[in-house]
Amino acid sequence: MRIAYISVATPFSRRSWSGIPWYSHREVLRRFPDTHVLETPSLDRVTTKAALLERAGFAVRRRHVVAQHYSKVIDQQLEKLQPDAIVAVAAAHKIAYIDPKWPIVYAADAMYATVIAHYRKYHVLHQRARIQGDALQRALLERVDRALLCSQWAVDAASQTYGLDPAMLRTVPMGANLDIDPGFRQPTIDGPLRLLFVGYDWKRKGGPVLLDVWRELRARTGNAELHIVGARPRAARGLAGVKVHGKIDKSDRAGYEKLIGLYRQSNFMAMPSREEAFGIVYCEAAAFGRPVIAAQTGGVGGVVDDDQTGLLLPLDASPADYADRILRLWGNRDQYLAMCLAARRKYEAQLNWSAWGDAVATALAEVVEPRAEDGASG
Repeated sequence: MRIAYISVATPFSRRSWSGIPWYSHREVLRRFPDTHVLETPSLDRVTTKAALLERAGFAVRRRHVVAQHYSKVIDQQLEKLQPDAIVAVAAAHKIAYIDPKWPIVYAADAMYATVIAHYRKYHVLHQRARIQGDALQRALLERVDRALLCSQWAVDAASQTYGLDPAMLRTVPMGANLDIDPGFRQPTIDGPLRLLFVGYDWKRKGGPVLLDVWRELRARTGNAELHIVGARPRAARGLAGVKVHGKIDKSDRAGYEKLIGLYRQSNFMAMPSREEAFGIVYCEAAAFGRPVIAAQTGGVGGVVDDDQTGLLLPLDASPADYADRILRLWGNRDQYLAMCLAARRKYEAQLNWSAWGDAVATALAEVVEPRAEDGASG
């Protein structure tokens, strides 16, 4: 089967969109060797610079004229390639107006209306920008044969907002962005309680909340540690028990090994995001068998099972609320280790790219074969 792969950003860099294009393309290519990446680098450079206008309420990539131009460029590449189907990853603005003759399997964390309602940074969008973005999403959905969304939250919202046929939608989590399966190693439980935070947007990812949680844990245990990867918050500087590791480049071998080591030495991966449609780092934590500490927001409940693979707390939970639940679990070592194993099992069953690839392959078989039969009968 010949596949055209199209993503929101280049799949040839791990730095693109948290590495999702890189790992999703690798999985599609592994299953379908005749996979070809269709890219729009010139347009991407222009729209990436113009993305700064979103702060002023303008969504340039979703303007009708821009999306039409993207589709024209993609259509030219499709006519040359003549694929059996398209696998598109969060590339709505690139394919919303392409020729509808191509079967499309579309994967994303959530649909447009869900995203702009959930993330506060989009609340500044002007009404015209919202209308154009919604029109683009609806145009895409007229062309999509299967939509694979990361959580039931996203599927339910898409179904309600866009009135989609349930047969078109699938709940399909994306996977941990790791080059190889790290395997499960039992965490150290006779040392200090270690929390690991992995994220760049300190405020949105719940960093200030987590720092207060750590303070509460430190006061109660005397030795709780917090390791911060990605962000470099000023509030965490110079605190005994807090280690700010800064940016770690996964594409660098030494950086990758350092991140692996931090996951393995941790007892909990803690990121109580205020807004989160999914959360790839939660999948990564599960790969190591580390329970997640998170807030119930967006699609997080589809990654973390409360009291089974981690702890989910309400958005308005206090630092004391977090500390109470963490220490209650930490104090029951059998229950804690059982949760570690449950997290690992969920990774093995659902939160890996191979499982995502299974769903993509199933969806492709469902949409390509019927179209081929229709073409033959015609």
